[in-house]
Amino acid sequence: MKEHFSTENYEPRHCFEAWRDAVCSRLINAKAQRTQATAFSGSFTYSTLAEVDIAWHTSHTGLIWQRTPQCIRQHPANDYYIGLLRSGHGQLAQHEHRSQLNTGDLVIYDAATPFSFAMEQAELNIIRLPRHAFDKSTPGISAMAGARLDPKRPGINTLKQMMTEAFHYNSDTESDGHTAQFANTLLDLVAAAINLQKSEHTHQPDLYARMVAWLKQHMYHPITVAELANAHHVSPRTVSRLFAAQGTTPMNTLWQLRLTASRKALLEGRARSITEVAIDHGFKDVSHFSQAFRKAFGCSPTSLTKKTAA
Repeated sequence: MKEHFSTENYEPRHCFEAWRDAVCSRLINAKAQRTQATAFSGSFTYSTLAEVDIAWHTSHTGLIWQRTPQCIRQHPANDYYIGLLRSGHGQLAQHEHRSQLNTGDLVIYDAATPFSFAMEQAELNIIRLPRHAFDKSTPGISAMAGARLDPKRPGINTLKQMMTEAFHYNSDTESDGHTAQFANTLLDLVAAAINLQKSEHTHQPDLYARMVAWLKQHMYHPITVAELANAHHVSPRTVSRLFAAQGTTPMNTLWQLRLTASRKALLEGRARSITEVAIDHGFKDVSHFSQAFRKAFGCSPTSLTKKTAA
């Protein structure tokens, strides 16, 4: 049975809060903020297909979801999610991935670790992937959190089609046995599509890891893609393709490494000021650093200095 929520029957001043509460209570608890001052409208449909949770998330106004460390502490959840962007565009940032998303893109994210998901007039289909099952069937899925799936890999078009059918599936007119079979086939197809994403680069599984380690070792210095390529005896194009397969770029990865290191320095009280930690970690513009930090972690760097001082 489907549960459908719409803002149509709410007063404008209550629409966003009511819609946000509907999403958080049924799918995943996260902090949501509008990025536009215009009136909000949206809808949310949630249903269970056998034991598979599916949702249709629509927002007609720009917003950003943030699964912050505080959210994780207060509302623990550790399942994975796969989202199909039906319309609109957005950006998902999790771990070292920072994926630009457009209509038709598929993306993986993980409720167990912080993420930021910005959306512009987005219509998103979402399926919850039980962690205990997918950690077994898709080894390495946690490292793909935040990554956009390569649309050219096998299984992607079939998965999109089956996700469409799943969201229109009427379990009231089908037997429980057939519904369970359909749901299990859907999860198997998701697992196969994820595993096939990785198989294209099985001959270089350690090259990406070595490059990330090299970036981490040299992250306090100016770095170019050409320098990264030369250090590993490959072409810049190979570097870009390897990182694109992970849903990110070398520079986005470097940026995230610097932000993570700066956060650790602040938490450990190793910086006397925000300016010092920004410069020490390769950021020349302190204001830009503060904005990027807040976007990545859901809090300002100043708030961390206050905590350590206390």
